[in-house]
Amino acid sequence: MKLRKTVQRMLRMRPLAWYIFIRSLQLSCALLFGAILLLLRWDGDMQRYYTLYMTALALNETAQSVLLLGVLLPVVVEDLQS
Repeated sequence: MKLRKTVQRMLRMRPLAWYIFIRSLQLSCALLFGAILLLLRWDGDMQRYYTLYMTALALNETAQSVLLLGVLLPVVVEDLQS
């Protein structure tokens, strides 16, 4: 029941809030895809490809923070425009 109310409220968001949410979701997916590609190239060799591993971890953390901001900012936009 609570999930249904949440979805209904999300569907009534303003265009700017939707834009922020969708773009942050797209950016997070792109960053995670890049991290996966780097981890595939890393191939478990810590001696030679340590920088690839650390870059993949950084991309993963960045994607999480972008997604968090992409969820919080539309709420702020909705509250300011209401």
